[in-house]
Amino acid sequence: MPRGDLTELRVIQLSDCHVAADRSALYRGLQAERNLLGLLPAIRRWRPDLLLLTGDVSEDASAASYGRVSALLDSLGAPVLAVPGNHDDPAVMRRFFRRGPWDAPLFHGARGWQFVLLDSTASGRIDGVLSRQSLQALKTGLQRSQSQHVLVVLHHQPVPIGSPWIDRYALDDPEWLLGLLDRDERVRGVLFGHVHQAIGMERKHALLLGSPSSVANSLPGCEKFTLDIAGPACRWLRLGAGGQIETGILHPDTTQHRG
Repeated sequence: MPRGDLTELRVIQLSDCHVAADRSALYRGLQAERNLLGLLPAIRRWRPDLLLLTGDVSEDASAASYGRVSALLDSLGAPVLAVPGNHDDPAVMRRFFRRGPWDAPLFHGARGWQFVLLDSTASGRIDGVLSRQSLQALKTGLQRSQSQHVLVVLHHQPVPIGSPWIDRYALDDPEWLLGLLDRDERVRGVLFGHVHQAIGMERKHALLLGSPSSVANSLPGCEKFTLDIAGPACRWLRLGAGGQIETGILHPDTTQHRG
């Protein structure tokens, strides 16, 4: 079936699945794999051209969990780009998701858009870190890129979102990254996971967009994680040829909320 306007790129951002080797394991009292499965029909009907997986795919960094998530996403028929989160093991994860920032930032071009995937994880840390080598590779790659529009993708939020429980584990020392992106007007957006809620902010010429989790989300502005009964969700994006971004939230009932 045709996917509609071929000048736009339809993207689903799926984040913080927290699937474990034990199918019966609970994440914050909820079954992670069941909730992910519940989202798939809505995603399939939305017909994405590309899937972005923004970290914490697994709760226990097991090969079994990555294998099951990979098989489920393969059934959607769209290519997958993935970044690891603090719960993931990049060495294991890369066996199942080959397109990611495993040795250096990944640059992926599609319909005039440049996706730049960064690994913000560090062994033994919950918060995020970008190495000097990654930042230099990002700078060099952007200088060489001929793409008109850029989306940067990582797991950890580069700015506070107003939720203390997760802001204490944000990207450490984000100023160099933000300064670099501020100076490049082609950067139209920064996508991140980790926050377990839908976030939308503007910064100069870019949108800063956080994705909700496919298993459990928190109400915004809380000192502690406070379960949002709205349930699991993911983010959809329509990327236009002129650099415009239309985005919102997709729930299992296929309702699309903008924001």
